[in-house]
Amino acid sequence: MKLKYSLAISLLFNIIFIGVCAYIFRDKWIQKIVAMKGDSKIVMFGNSLTAQGKWVELLSRTDVLNSGFPGLTTFHFLALLQENVIEKHPKICFVEAGINDITVGVSAARIQENYITILKTLEENNIIPIVTLTFYEQNDPVSKSEVDHLNDFLIKYCHEHGIKYINLNPLISDSTGLKSEFAIDKTHLNEKGYKIWAREIDRVLKSDKI
Repeated sequence: MKLKYSLAISLLFNIIFIGVCAYIFRDKWIQKIVAMKGDSKIVMFGNSLTAQGKWVELLSRTDVLNSGFPGLTTFHFLALLQENVIEKHPKICFVEAGINDITVGVSAARIQENYITILKTLEENNIIPIVTLTFYEQNDPVSKSEVDHLNDFLIKYCHEHGIKYINLNPLISDSTGLKSEFAIDKTHLNEKGYKIWAREIDRVLKSDKI
C-alpha cells in the first residue's frame, strides 16, 4: 500500500515538474518549431529587449520568428542580418536597436550609418522594415539625451523614405525615462510593457494586412 502511495506521489510530482518546464520553456520550443517550418512572415530583429519578448504568445500567431540577440550593437546586426532575417524571407521585419551602441560609446554617426544600411538591405530584399524607436532607460539623463538624438534621426529618415516606425516612449516613459511600472530593471521591459509593444505591432500588421 505504501509503495503504491509513494509511486502515485512520485508520478504526480513528475507530472507537475514536466508541466512547469513546459510552461517555462514553451516559447523557446515554439520558436524552434517556427524556425523549422521556415515560413515566418514576421521577424523580430534586435537586442535583448527583442530577445526577451514571447512574440508568438504576445501576437497570438505562429508565423513570427524571434531573432533577438542580447548585448549586441548595430554593427553586430549588420553581420547577422543575412542569415537571421534575409534568408528567412519574411514579409516584414521589426528592427529594434541602438541602446547597446549608446551604452558602449559608439558614435551617433556610426549608429546612424549602420541603421541606414540595415533598413536599405531589408528593402533591397523586398522585406518591409519597421523601426521600433530606441527605448529610454530609467533615470539616466545622458542616455536619454542620446536616445532622443538617435530617435530624431530615425523619425526623419523614416518620414523621408516612407518607412513606418513605432514609438513606445510616450506610452511607457515619463520625463525621467522608462517608468518603473513597465520595467524589470534599468533597461528591460516587464510583461505589462511587452503587451503595449505587442499592441502597437499588431496595429502595424493589421494596417499592412499581414
